[in-house]
Amino acid sequence: GGMIPIKRPDRMVSRAYLKMAEAIAWSRITIAAGDRCAEIGCAPGGAAQLLLARGLKVMGVDPAEIDAEVLAHPNFRHIRKRGSEVRRREFQGIRWLFADMNVAPTYSLDTVEEIGSYPAVPVRGMILTLKLLDWKQADEIPEYLSRIRSWGFRDVHARQLANNRQEICVAALKHRLLRGPGAKHQK
Repeated sequence: GGMIPIKRPDRMVSRAYLKMAEAIAWSRITIAAGDRCAEIGCAPGGAAQLLLARGLKVMGVDPAEIDAEVLAHPNFRHIRKRGSEVRRREFQGIRWLFADMNVAPTYSLDTVEEIGSYPAVPVRGMILTLKLLDWKQADEIPEYLSRIRSWGFRDVHARQLANNRQEICVAALKHRLLRGPGAKHQK
């Protein structure tokens, strides 16, 4: 496959901006301005920069520091903790869950599962970056996808994107995405 063209902002906080832009374009998820999302592993704020530019309300979770411009945005809220340390009620009303943590895939999946399975968190879809700390972990990808499907996500796909390194991008939706022109989510 070819690379998806991405327009860079004048000042890009980090490469995560490009990864998120490519992931959204590839997955064709339909996020709307005003949607609430959580980004686990958000530092320094590149992906959040893109999400904020698209009009989302972003709750960023990471124990590390966030870029001052992202931190000052009125639609950004930083919780300076690891995802597993945040009270689940903080995620109430979150429609989209994004994660890009520098940990093993099973740890990322454990954290996301705890958040997404909380009854008051109406997650509609997720984009996850799973770090393959060892290339042998690529053999585990079918198991990772099966695990995500077991959480009620019907449309689950993985791909190594042009802006990924030793990692894969997983897009998951609760309802199937109709492919083709003018595609919308099917319930």
